[in-house]
Amino acid sequence: MMKSLIILGDGSFARELLEWVTEAGLSSDTSLKGYLSTSGVAASIVPLELPCLGEAGNYFPQKHDVFLCALLDPREKLASCEMIKKKGGIFQSFLHPTVRQTSRRNRIGEGCILSPRTELTSDVLFHDFVTVCSFTGFGHDVKIGSGSTISTHCDITGYAEIGSGVLLHSHVVVLPNRKVGDFACVGAGSVVARDVPPGTCVWGVPAKQVDPELLT
Repeated sequence: MMKSLIILGDGSFARELLEWVTEAGLSSDTSLKGYLSTSGVAASIVPLELPCLGEAGNYFPQKHDVFLCALLDPREKLASCEMIKKKGGIFQSFLHPTVRQTSRRNRIGEGCILSPRTELTSDVLFHDFVTVCSFTGFGHDVKIGSGSTISTHCDITGYAEIGSGVLLHSHVVVLPNRKVGDFACVGAGSVVARDVPPGTCVWGVPAKQVDPELLT
């Protein structure tokens, strides 16, 4: 039974994901069907060598469709993926062939994307729709909540907990046992030395609360 793979999203990350999927090679029972636009226009905002299947909000999953999520903004990602799931859509996770795991006890949820050179040690838990960009490492017993996006070159150390809908910009270090609350945002280059309350934006070394406009 052939599966039809659809990429959800039409931004620059969709182009990267398409290249990784093509490089890794599709299984013999899967073919690329196209992408769904989330930019408000029924055409990609970057060159994607795939058919546009229309707006995500107007698409109804077909019997053999499976989806990969190429959205980075946590709120948009959670809303769009939930919309597709409510219509019966099924998401796959994608782990680039260069992802390195040192334990079989790691647990990765539905619709996760692990980019090249991601490293996981032991007993790492990713809930659904977690996106990890390249060259990021996760220590033992780390937990990442649904819909969070972890940017490039981040270091999430042992027993750290990242809530749902969190955005970590590049080169963030989260020290052991620290918690980042739901829908928080951590600016590039920050060191999280204290727990971050839900819904707040922090930046700096050590990370301190800042105006969210500084991180947009």
